Amino acid sequence: MATLALVAAIASLALLAGCGGDGPEAADRPFGDPPVPVPGVRAWAAGEAGVLLVTADGGASWMRQEFFLPQRGVDVAFADAQTGWLVTDAGTVLATTDGGAGWTVVEQAKLTAKAIAATDARRAWIVGSSSVAADEPGASAILRTTDGGETWRRTGFGMAQLADVAFADERHGVLVALDRIWSTRDGGRSWRLRRELPMTVLTSVAAGDPRRFWVAGWDTQLGDPLVYATRDGGATWRRLRVDVAPAKPGELQARQIACAGESLWITCAAGVLASADGGRTWELQQVPAGQPLAIAAADEEHVLATTASQPILASADGGATWRAFGPEAVLEQPLAAIDAVVAEPAQ
Repeated sequence: MATLALVAAIASLALLAGCGGDGPEAADRPFGDPPVPVPGVRAWAAGEAGVLLVTADGGASWMRQEFFLPQRGVDVAFADAQTGWLVTDAGTVLATTDGGAGWTVVEQAKLTAKAIAATDARRAWIVGSSSVAADEPGASAILRTTDGGETWRRTGFGMAQLADVAFADERHGVLVALDRIWSTRDGGRSWRLRRELPMTVLTSVAAGDPRRFWVAGWDTQLGDPLVYATRDGGATWRRLRVDVAPAKPGELQARQIACAGESLWITCAAGVLASADGGRTWELQQVPAGQPLAIAAADEEHVLATTASQPILASADGGATWRAFGPEAVLEQPLAAIDAVVAEPAQ
């Protein structure tokens, strides 16, 4: 394992939401009232080079947390408020056990990473493809570690276009490619192909518990959103009907999915598709600004999302209402990934 310890310094300039009023200060909150502070709801958003954006109050304020590499974060996964993993566009894998105050490089993977999942400080899985030539995709693979990044094992998936991976615990996980779904019950030592879905684009998977997973994507023929659900750990899957008001073509194509209990949220260009009953019924939640991109749920009430442009979105009521964080031009790159947890109260 690489021993380079990267002690991250939180930037002195906190990105605080603007104050009230109709004067010059209003320019600091171009998206309306900022999110209401919720102490203990923590989130980490990745996408800018060398830094994460971090909140400890449910998205009311954000600060930059450096990991001191000239690389963009591709995905971030936190098992709890202290234990997290990060993978970059250069294949660098970093880990933290103090909520991101310090990051350690644990691997330099020969992989163009797409996603990372983790269940604790020892177990993580990375999805991506090897590069056989400049700008040319290579064979897809998933890397896994069970010793905190000391060693990694690779499982190849040929030319499958892997997209995302999720684990409910150290044994039960689901892996998705463009048009296929696999599941594992042994921590990723072996994977079983469960569904092949031609004419689809699968983009994201969320784990509720060892038996319940949901996969999101869209139908390439009609552009309609697709959601598949399993209640037996991935052995069988059924398509859920997403019945919402029509939108412009392509605006309901699923980007990322998050879950908490039976509550589901899926980002799309038109807003956030949401279900409070495991996908039996759906509604389209409107957002005050931007097109939602990455999404994470700390619990059934507290949900945060990035957008394809500037605002970062937060909800404290399960998405019934969303608020956007400013100011404008605070980001240099879109935030492609986000994860959120509820911190345990201090003993």
